[in-house]
Amino acid sequence: MNAHDLSTTLVPSDLYLEIQQFYALQLKILDRGDGEQWARTFTEDGVFQAADMPDPLVGREILVKAIERQSARHEGLVLRHWSGQLTVERIDDDTVRAQSYVMVYVTPDRTLLSGEVHFRHHTLCEDELVRANGTWLVRKRFVETDGEYK
Repeated sequence: MNAHDLSTTLVPSDLYLEIQQFYALQLKILDRGDGEQWARTFTEDGVFQAADMPDPLVGREILVKAIERQSARHEGLVLRHWSGQLTVERIDDDTVRAQSYVMVYVTPDRTLLSGEVHFRHHTLCEDELVRANGTWLVRKRFVETDGEYK
């Protein structure tokens, strides 16, 4: 999106708040490490693609397994996600394109009250969201991570 496109891509504030609330809920679920519930925030055939992945992850079952692998990799650490700079563009009544920046923090304990919190990495998240049965779901997600995170 460039500056002269802003007037045509702004969405009503109630729609913007719906999308913002969807992301807040999705990140809470992700921070809990609940792969099954997180995968349910995607459509049945939802796609997750990161810039450094050779192939996209497609479908809820695959997404659950990916979260389980990530959780095992980070055993003993707690990841916390912060999302900001959200932009939302309406495609039609039931589809939006959203972009946000997500920062990931790590703490060594199961609570944020002990241990040091460290910045892990920063990502740009581009989504296509669809409304289904009164809620928003991710149809496609593309994530690009800054730096050398692996």
